[in-house]
Amino acid sequence: MTLPLRVTVAPERADASPGDALTFDVTVRNASDIVEHYALELLGLPDGATVRTEPEVAKLRPSETGTLTVRVTLPVQPPAPAGTYVLGALVKSRYRDDVSRCVEVPLQLAAVEEITVRATPEVVTGGRAGRYTLEIANGGNAPVRLYLAATDPERRVRAEFQPAWVDLPPATSAQALLSVQAPLPWNKEKQRQLTITATPDLPGAAAGTGTATFVQQPRFASKFAKVAGIGAAVTLLAAAIAVPALVVNANKHEKAAQNGAANGPQSAAAPPPAPSAAASSAAAPSASASAAESPSSAPASSASPSPSASATGDGARDVDLSGVGPGVLASDAFRNQGFLASADPGTVVVAGCEDARSVAIVTGPDGKKVLISSSADDPTKCNTVPMMIDFGADALAGSIKLTPLNPDTLEMEVAYRDLTREVRPDLTVANATPHGGIDYVLVRPRATAGGAAPAQVALTGIRLGPLR
Repeated sequence: MTLPLRVTVAPERADASPGDALTFDVTVRNASDIVEHYALELLGLPDGATVRTEPEVAKLRPSETGTLTVRVTLPVQPPAPAGTYVLGALVKSRYRDDVSRCVEVPLQLAAVEEITVRATPEVVTGGRAGRYTLEIANGGNAPVRLYLAATDPERRVRAEFQPAWVDLPPATSAQALLSVQAPLPWNKEKQRQLTITATPDLPGAAAGTGTATFVQQPRFASKFAKVAGIGAAVTLLAAAIAVPALVVNANKHEKAAQNGAANGPQSAAAPPPAPSAAASSAAAPSASASAAESPSSAPASSASPSPSASATGDGARDVDLSGVGPGVLASDAFRNQGFLASADPGTVVVAGCEDARSVAIVTGPDGKKVLISSSADDPTKCNTVPMMIDFGADALAGSIKLTPLNPDTLEMEVAYRDLTREVRPDLTVANATPHGGIDYVLVRPRATAGGAAPAQVALTGIRLGPLR
């Protein structure tokens, strides 16, 4: 049976994005033998879309053709889900329910990306480690899997996410935990700027980004800076006292020379009287006594002696611990050996040692010097806190071997320059060149069974090899 109605739609299909405005021309032909009133309804539109038809009704005589213009506006927020929609242009008679016709029009709605990342808190202040809560939201119109990452300009921060990726349907959000670690600064606060990214698993898709700040307190308390400041003040005060005295003495000598010149040439040419034997004999012991007293009269230096190192046949060198200490060491005690050493309480919790960031030299059972973790005030405390040996960017180690005081009690976590890490129970790295050198190592007690007390972090020897 031939319907007394013919319908065509132009365009026959459409591609659009959220927020677009579309126009369709629906042509209707009255194939009946009576006058008809036709209305148009557009079916299958995304939620939130608006439709306007002009005119609302087409009045057509037999065999007459008319056009209805349909204007569709797609929603921006929230965006309709991406995908293919099959629209139906349904034309019906206003007075006869059995007279209608529907023409399908495919509509392809494009995916839009709107990924946001927010860290709470925005600024974390701590030691070696910090934690953030991330809020990741998908404001787009397509489901997406997002992989999380965090970077800093210096590439010194290690980031771990729980979970490492999230699946988000459109208009949803999820939370993730971000834990960061970085080497501690030595004597100045360090602010590390983090860029956090949530990257879709779709090729070419734009990642969402957020920022956070990790503020690290220095390893050592400010008392070293205070001591240096006091020393500088004393030096300045001594200079302020000594300089005027020197000026006065110089003026006296200058006047004496002028007076001597005024007395005539014979006075100036006269030789000085020869010293008597008694005076000569008295002057000699006086000078020797003065020379003997000179070292003791000089103020003693508060700085520890610099350690030395002896080279081996393969280019490695053994760091001599006997040249420093005893007692708690200054922050730069091993700087001339190319590394800095400190305790690191941020990796293993030791009760009462949350601020222990020092190392010390003590005498071992065999009478030899031992390098040990300690508190800032007492070498006998906090000896189980992990110890960090950190190499400068221009003095990366190519190999390392540590000799513990007690064998088989410690392990060493190695952080390489290429950001890879590994744990070495033998406290040895033979060749770090493929990794770009050793950035730092973290020496800590091995896990104990049965509730046994952890071992002291104590080293009797350090052997370092060059980066080849």
